[in-house]
Order: sequence, then C-alpha cells, then structure tokens
Amino acid sequence: MKKFYLLIMIFVLSISVMAELTFWTTETESNRQTRIKALATIYEAQTGIKVNVVPIEENDLMTQIPVAKNSGTLPDILEAGIEPLLLLASENFMDKDLNTKIVDSFGDIYPGAKKLLSDADGSSFAVPFHAWVQGLWYRKDWFEPRDLGNPYSWHNILTAAKALNDPAKGVYGIIIPKKANAFTQQVFTEIALANGARPMDAQGNLLFDSKEMIESFRFYKELGKYSKPGYTDVLDALKGYLSGETAMTFYSTYIMDDIAVEEVQKSRIDKFDADLVVHTGFANKMINIRPTSYGQMVGIGILNTSKDKSNSEDFIKFLMSPKNYVYWLHMAPGGMNPTRSSIAESDEFLDNPILQRYGKEKMAEIVAALNEVERFEFIDGKVLTDMSKLDANFVIGKAINYMFANDWSPQQTAAWAQTEAKRVLGK
Repeated sequence: MKKFYLLIMIFVLSISVMAELTFWTTETESNRQTRIKALATIYEAQTGIKVNVVPIEENDLMTQIPVAKNSGTLPDILEAGIEPLLLLASENFMDKDLNTKIVDSFGDIYPGAKKLLSDADGSSFAVPFHAWVQGLWYRKDWFEPRDLGNPYSWHNILTAAKALNDPAKGVYGIIIPKKANAFTQQVFTEIALANGARPMDAQGNLLFDSKEMIESFRFYKELGKYSKPGYTDVLDALKGYLSGETAMTFYSTYIMDDIAVEEVQKSRIDKFDADLVVHTGFANKMINIRPTSYGQMVGIGILNTSKDKSNSEDFIKFLMSPKNYVYWLHMAPGGMNPTRSSIAESDEFLDNPILQRYGKEKMAEIVAALNEVERFEFIDGKVLTDMSKLDANFVIGKAINYMFANDWSPQQTAAWAQTEAKRVLGK
C-alpha cells in the first residue's frame, strides 16, 4: 500500500513539473522583459509550473492571433491594451466567465477600469491590469491664496484660467493643445464626456453637431483665450508647467517623474524646482453635467482556448498579489498605475523614489481617476471601429485646429467635423 501511494505522489509531482503556460505580453522592452521573466521564474519555483513568456508587439497581435489559432499555438494568457482585447472578445477568444470570476475575487478593482473591459451585462472580457490616466495638473500654491477651489468643474477651470492669466508677465491660466493631433483629441475627450457629449453613439450615428458637442467646442475655445498663444502641443504643455509658465496643464501620469526628479526635469528645462511636486495638485476627474476622466488601460485575460485554465487563473492572481504586482508596476512608476485600490493605497506601492515624493494621499487621489475613466471608442464593452477611424484621421484634432486658425464659431466647427466624419466613413 505504501508503495502504491508513493507511486501516486511521484505521478502527481511529475505532472505538476511538466505543466506549462504560455503568456503573451505586449511589454517588449528588454528591461521590462527581465522583470516579467523574473516573476515567471519565481512562480515556477513556487508551483512547479513553467510560464513561457512571449513578447509580442501590440500592433502585431491581430495578425498573430489567427496564425496561432490555425497552428494551435494560442497563448493561455494575454496581456494587451483595451482595443485588441475587446476585438478578440467580440470574436469569442476571451473566457468571459473566468475573467469575471477573477475580477470579482479581488473586490477592489476601480469601477471605471472594470467598466472599460466589461460588456453591457457587467461581464469582464479581461482583468484590468494597469493604466495611465490624464487630467489637469495645477499649481495649488497659486490656487489657494485666491480661494479658487479645485479645478474639477468647467466653472472652476474657466474661473481659474481667467484669474491666473497674466500674459504681460509671461504666465498663462492654462495651456491647451491646438494642433491637429492625438493629444488634442485626448484633451477634448475629457471635456466633451464631462458634458455628456460623444461624437458617435453606440449605433454608429454621428453626433458632432449635437447641442452637447457644440457646447464642448465652445468651452474649449473659451479656454483658448487664457492659454498660451500659438498652436501649442504636448511639449508646450509639459515645459510650460515645469517652468511656471502656466497655472494648469493637461497631461498624463507620465509627467510625474518630470515634476519630481531633478535629473528628468533638467532634461526638459534649465532650472530644477524642488518644491514643484509639493505645490502640484491633480484633478482626477472633470465635471460639467457628469463626472469623467481619460486614460489608457492594459488588461490581462485568459483565452477560451487555454488548455490549463485553473493554473492560468492562479498565475494572474499571483501577478496581482501585492508584492508581485508592485514589482510589475514599478517598471514604469506613474505610467503603470494599479487598478486595485488596496494596492494604490499601500506602503509597498509607494516604496519607490518617484512615488514617495507624492505621498500616499496624493497617489491615491491620482490613481482614483480610474473610478471614472472613459473613452469615446468604447461603450458598454462595444468597440466603435468607426470612431477609431475618425481618431486615425484626427477629425477632432483638425476641427479644433481649424476653429482657432480660422476663428470658427463652435457651430461652424461642429458642422465641419460632422461633414468630415461622413467623408472619412464614406457616409
């Protein structure tokens, strides 16, 4: 009998050693691959399950998936941006039931992050993994003496821009982008969604000439009166804030090391302001008739074709357990933010030279933008592919650029955008 049990144990151990998972990740940079493979090695040491880490460029995903399907080499687990994950889910590649189970097991995923990777009934296509968010960074030390409040609402933003605008001294109330590019579109997205405006509804109907969109163009143009002149862009926004040229600027959380780290800041401007991080506030949402924020999400999920779903689930939970999750997120402090509120508020997450400069309370406030994060091209788990086409053709960026260049009214701007969108989509 003892010999029988010994044989059973040897058999079980041999099976566990032979178990393997394939994990595709879009983090292809060598320094990030080093960290990911280290985590895979730790997991193998703990469980006996080998994880084959396969780096793959996100732009190649949609061509590699059919090839892998035909050859029977699809991964068990995939980490990628929202767009490919939702497209794959629409073709039934993602295991919604299991991914939803993992999301629910954590219990602390930010609502906005969860919604971006969910369908209309709340099922998750993938697990929200990490994200960057974009919003208004502002000089608290300029706001507080004038009792301007926090720049969350359209009203407060415009009031502060007017009050702090002093072009004669080379200081502007705000810097907004006016070039026909993606950055302009990103900034306008948050402004429009705060007003309940979308360029397109879930059925694909164009709404550029709606009342809400016209109001959003009007607000953007009004802000332009208190912005730095010219066709400002992302570098103007960044350098303008670092140098004290503006009271407010739109930027993603990738600005955090520029604000806090001397070496990084000096690569942008001549003089380092050691107190800037202390004097900086972040508006983690915008409100006019509803709250919203803007950001980019990366998800991780199990495919329907996985041959080992139980261990795939275990590996995702391993990656998102506190110590391992923080190790992953610190690949890009500020750029990779946790989707779990307990991690965002933890001492372990803050244990980083950049994040420490902001402090636990401010970091939790910054990451809380994930409560409201939204995008034009996603509605209730549906990918609006036509919206992606409009983005690729910079319809919104061009409309705003022309609004300032030609001094168009908001109505003229909206009418041009509606016509241009129809042309781009062949409607």
